[in-house]
Amino acid sequence: MGAVSPRLAGRERELSALSHELSAVLRGESRTIVLRGEAGIGKTALMDAAARRAPGSFTVLGARNLPLTTRVPNLAVRALLKQSGDLERADAVHRPPPLALDDAVDRLLDAGPVLILIDDLHWADASTLDALMFLAGGPEHRRLGVIATMRAGAGRPLDRWRADLLRLPSARAIEVPPLDRPGMRDLVEDLLGAPPHESLVTDVLARTRGNPYHARLLLDGVEPSATSAPALVDADLGSALLRAWSQLPAATQELCTMLALHGKPVQVETLAAIDPRWTDAERDLRPALATQVLETDDEGRTWFHHPLTAEMLVAGLTERERRERHAELAQSTATVLAHGDPAPELLVDLADHLAAAGDVDGCLDASRRAVEALGGSGDRMTRLRMLRRSARFSADDAHGAPGSADRAARRELLEAWAATAASVGDPDEEYEAIGRLLDEVDRAAEPLRAARLILQRLRLEFRIGGGLGDPEPAREALRLSASAPESPEYAMALTELAYAEILAGDPACAAHAAEAIERATALGDTEALSYALAVGGQLAALTRDLERARALAARAFETALPNGHYWPAMLAAFWEAYSMPDYRAALRSLRGVRERLAEAGAPYLVTATIALTEARTSITIGDVGGAHDALRYVRSEDPPKHIAMGLANVSAILAAQQGRADDAEAYLQRATEQFPEPPAYAISTQVHSRSLARLVDGDPDGALAVLEPAIAAPPGDNSCEWLVPLAARALADLAGSARDRREPDAEALRRLDELEAAHPHVLARTLGVSFPADLAALDAIYAGERARARDASEAGDLWAAAAEACATAQLAWEEAYALRRGAEHDLTSDDGRRDRAISSLRRAAALARGLEADALTEELESLAQWSRVRLYDDARTEPDAVADRIGDVPLTRRERELLPYIVDGRTYAEIAALLTISEKTVSSHISNLLRKTGAANRVDLARMVEGRERSA
Repeated sequence: MGAVSPRLAGRERELSALSHELSAVLRGESRTIVLRGEAGIGKTALMDAAARRAPGSFTVLGARNLPLTTRVPNLAVRALLKQSGDLERADAVHRPPPLALDDAVDRLLDAGPVLILIDDLHWADASTLDALMFLAGGPEHRRLGVIATMRAGAGRPLDRWRADLLRLPSARAIEVPPLDRPGMRDLVEDLLGAPPHESLVTDVLARTRGNPYHARLLLDGVEPSATSAPALVDADLGSALLRAWSQLPAATQELCTMLALHGKPVQVETLAAIDPRWTDAERDLRPALATQVLETDDEGRTWFHHPLTAEMLVAGLTERERRERHAELAQSTATVLAHGDPAPELLVDLADHLAAAGDVDGCLDASRRAVEALGGSGDRMTRLRMLRRSARFSADDAHGAPGSADRAARRELLEAWAATAASVGDPDEEYEAIGRLLDEVDRAAEPLRAARLILQRLRLEFRIGGGLGDPEPAREALRLSASAPESPEYAMALTELAYAEILAGDPACAAHAAEAIERATALGDTEALSYALAVGGQLAALTRDLERARALAARAFETALPNGHYWPAMLAAFWEAYSMPDYRAALRSLRGVRERLAEAGAPYLVTATIALTEARTSITIGDVGGAHDALRYVRSEDPPKHIAMGLANVSAILAAQQGRADDAEAYLQRATEQFPEPPAYAISTQVHSRSLARLVDGDPDGALAVLEPAIAAPPGDNSCEWLVPLAARALADLAGSARDRREPDAEALRRLDELEAAHPHVLARTLGVSFPADLAALDAIYAGERARARDASEAGDLWAAAAEACATAQLAWEEAYALRRGAEHDLTSDDGRRDRAISSLRRAAALARGLEADALTEELESLAQWSRVRLYDDARTEPDAVADRIGDVPLTRRERELLPYIVDGRTYAEIAALLTISEKTVSSHISNLLRKTGAANRVDLARMVEGRERSA
């Protein structure tokens, strides 16, 4: 077979698409591109070829994920950090990997454009996927390109992650299909070094189904004169890979099998750590390297040329064979350890091999040694994994053979597990560790220790999405600590009891909260005092004693922060924000405390919880850019379940408000996957977003099906005040639709009368604080919807009052909606005011563009066009005159709106400022315009429009 040509056969279309996207990067538009296709289809080769042919001069970083990635978190991220020169800096400051990588990329971008290549995402751990999502969601105008590959059919979780990624404006997807006949012919010619017989091309294409790697294996050793491929039966690529392995010498086959079980690349000189029988490993490797079963990377490490080979070799072993070989690997690793320093990574390997071999006692010992070697400053995720395994094995040992495990040592192990879980922000593991510790404690002999553990577990229940307000655990902790009323445990039990009573509406909460503050102050215990002051601030905020609430919360925060009590600091931050006069002041407060907490080293779980509230508050006041920034921060690490649920819920609210009903439903599905039954504090948010999405989608019956059960039993959480106005909106839609069809509206109005009788005003929160201006504004919206449903003449005045009330309350979405409804009434009713309608339409359009609410913008433009109202003062922003010059290309209203500015040569920043939208949105719409029109770039698009104008 001839020498392989450097060209990439059959991939001209994909290479052209990649080149186009990388050219956009050079223009200052960041891109994240995911290549997806079956195993062996050539994703990696395509990615590498695109990097070689990239226009301009990129700094290129590359990393691959391996099957072992699931037990070595951030493998690819750390490889990228190492290449960037920032790995030591990131380790020194314990910077979260996504943030550390983002910082490193920013430093490289100072010198020029950067291209990151990440291979085999189907093996990436959650932290690596989070880092990639974080990069993709970064500033739109960085000269940063990311190309990643993933295998088709990798599973639903990765498919969901990809779908979420592709919702970002900078993300692109390229499917890598099997080669067609011309592509396969080019490949066969390259492999043979001569033009092939067409019958050979036909045979190879049929047998490989267009898979390039399979074709390479099939044609190995075939002469250019061949008219058909060898008569071998390889049903798929996996079979072909195993055939290539089976033709190796026996010693090389065994070496490959042990390497696959070892699970990661190794240096040739360290192969003795896998099996000491390989006295001449370099000799045994040669056949595998020569046939490209194995390959050596730039660092001299050996691994499989196609990683699927490793999977196939491991899968081909019986369970007994796997156990026996892992036992051999463990013995070899132990021998290396016996003759050298106990390197932590070797101890981790030893523990993993012993676990796979089924040696529980040996694994427990090795895991404990690995924990000791890793220390507190090592890889915390690996330390957590070793501690988890040790604790669970130790517990099994204790239950299976009483007395065989030392109770004190087991307690120490569990405490280390809980502390490490807390340090990495894994509340589920911390909860399990605390629960196991509590099982170890004799409550009669150690009542204070038991009380403290009960309180720790109670606080963790909220963090893992458990229930709220159960006073029984707090009462048990209070009983256990009653013999020591001057103890911190007693004061903290009083605090937790007061908190549960606040949520339950029990008037005893005030006395218990005051006593907790008094006792904690006398004790001087900063943790107990921080919690007590925070709950005192909560009670004051809920009773609208705002000055006292701010004072208590501020004191709690300043007590907690310098002493490392981050959870009470977070609670205090919330109640200080909720006691502010309005949303903007609350948002400034939240952003300030999050920055201080991050600087102090607070765990991600604390700062991400605050960031979610920032995002929700930003959405409420229409600060879309601020919401995106806060959500991006939440995506900077792998979120635990309740944070992932909150992220999905808040993203759903934004999507629904912007009219993206399908996206909202997709996000809500993510939330449901985390918690099929949402916690009480999340119910209204999900009802709000789901009902709004259905209303936007023209389904008022579907909206009511969601709203009515929630209104009948209101959960009292952070969106409940929106529910009644949304129900009235759905009923108004039904009544109006019936009248439009000239059918009776009596049924819709009957249901509206029932709603109004049961709820003359909007619902108020019981689990949080409602700003009075909010309630007044939403009551005004409610009144407007009732008037719209009844086709009342005063509807125009009510909608005008509602818009003014919403502006006062800083409810941007509701203000735009009220203006739209008011204009609609004024333009369609005999008693309407056209002057007010025109003013309302223009104000609503300006708000809608700033909110990036394309659906609302299109409704307003349609209403303006129907009523002959000039919606925009600037003639350049009249969309149709310019857009009509490009013929029958289907453009959205927003794309038509941008087109005149592109022709005028405006920059992204100028267009964003003129239209009151984000630069990210401008970039996304321009990319769509280029794709639809076939223009190469903005200049080409402008020439296309101007050229058609001249020819018209």
